[in-house]
This record gives sequence, C-alpha cells and structure tokens, in this order.
Amino acid sequence: MLDAVITQNIDQLHARAGTRELVEVHGTIAHSSCLRCGARYPLPEVRARQADDDRRVPRCDCGEALKPDVVLFGEYLPVDALARAEDLAAGADLMLCIGSSLEVHPVAQLPLITLAAGGKLAILTRGLTPLDGKATVRMGGDIVQDIDALLHALALTATVVTS
Repeated sequence: MLDAVITQNIDQLHARAGTRELVEVHGTIAHSSCLRCGARYPLPEVRARQADDDRRVPRCDCGEALKPDVVLFGEYLPVDALARAEDLAAGADLMLCIGSSLEVHPVAQLPLITLAAGGKLAILTRGLTPLDGKATVRMGGDIVQDIDALLHALALTATVVTS
C-alpha cells in the first residue's frame, strides 16, 4: 500500500493525478500569498488579478504583490511539510525514489531516515545517485517501463500471499 507521495515538484501534477496523501516539500503553484497581510488566493484568481493589473503583477486586496507559495532560492522549506515527510520516511517499509538525483538537501536525506529505521530503498532514476549502493532495488532505465516492471513484480508477489 502506498502511504504517501513526497515531492519536490511544484506543478500540481501529483494532485491532479488524484494523489490522496501528498507532501509538497517545495510548496505548490496552486496558490499565492500576500507577504504583508497573509491573504491566500487560488491560482485561477491569481491569474485573473495578474490580467487586471497594468504591470501584469498579481496583487492582494491590500495592494501588495502576491508571491507563489513555492520555495524560492534561499528560502526555507515549509516546516510542517518537511516534518511530515520525515515522519513518513521513518515509518516506511519501502521508500521509492523515482526520478530523483537524491542530491537536493534536506529532502535527499529522507531515504537515509527510512534506512536508519529499518526500511528499504528502491531507486528508479537515470544517472547515478549517492545512495545507489544502499538501495535494495536500483533501476536506471526508462522510468515508465521500470515502474510498470516494478508494479508487475509487486502484483505477482501479492498473488502469492494467501490467508
């Protein structure tokens, strides 16, 4: 059973795909906030406000420019999202690392948390990662084909287990 998806992506693709438990450690483009008053606006409203502004800058009702709720260079990750990701990593029997170089910290440390708690690691990505030697499963081909093969193998395993 998949407990959650932890992503550094900000593009809403996981949410739009129907992911039930999603931890977006770099935030999301789904909404923007005012740095002055804290008001929050969904993306369609931000786009409308941008279109209505002469300088094409989306603005809050208070007049301040809106900032997308994503982590920009030099900013800290959202504390709650990182804490949730760490809790999930510590409780994972298996962490799937898909399409990641495992070099962007602090998120790159999540697999180490899983390993330290006794879980296993499967890495599906092209190119080398610093954790390849610690992975129980390491696949470096086409991601879609590798995921299909992994799901097939897991389905075969699931059919063997009976009560």
